[in-house]
Amino acid sequence: MKRLLLVVLTVAMALAPARAQRNTGYWEDYVQYIPAAMNLGLDLVGVQSVDGYPDILIASATAFLSEALIVNGLKLIIDEERPNGTSMNSFPSGHTATAYAGAELVRLEYGWKWGAAAYAAATAVAYGRVAHRTHWWWDTAAGAAIGIASAHIGYSTVRPIKKMFGWELPKEATVSLYPVVEPRSGALCTAVAFTF
Repeated sequence: MKRLLLVVLTVAMALAPARAQRNTGYWEDYVQYIPAAMNLGLDLVGVQSVDGYPDILIASATAFLSEALIVNGLKLIIDEERPNGTSMNSFPSGHTATAYAGAELVRLEYGWKWGAAAYAAATAVAYGRVAHRTHWWWDTAAGAAIGIASAHIGYSTVRPIKKMFGWELPKEATVSLYPVVEPRSGALCTAVAFTF
């Protein structure tokens, strides 16, 4: 049951921002995920984190899930036209919320040394959304606030989730990534192994 929850949280964390976003064809579609990738990847490459990897996964999954729910809920409630006139879902900026949630997760887990780089990427995303006329500046400001708040929501859920499931994972739990070749198609894939 514990391992199944870890897998479900990981998948939810990976899918929540993707389902919340719409591809616009701009570079922000990809850069928005750099802070999240930093948050998940720095510990794997040996950068000292405050918490163990299971806690990082739980905090990230709940942060991005709450961010997606808040952003999509507000987009349904508030009918604001985008500056380029393409749709009526401008407020708030989901790209910016995703980027700032990841940046704040990095800052909380690794400090300002890494957090500054993550925040620079998040700020670039906010700038790009306004420069490409897909959002007004206040859309990105609200997205940034939602993202930062969502990161704190994510970390506030770690202990209750672990307590609810009687789940106390050791800090030294690991995640391994390794390449594999899919036997039928010959495609190069990545395998993930959780050890705890």
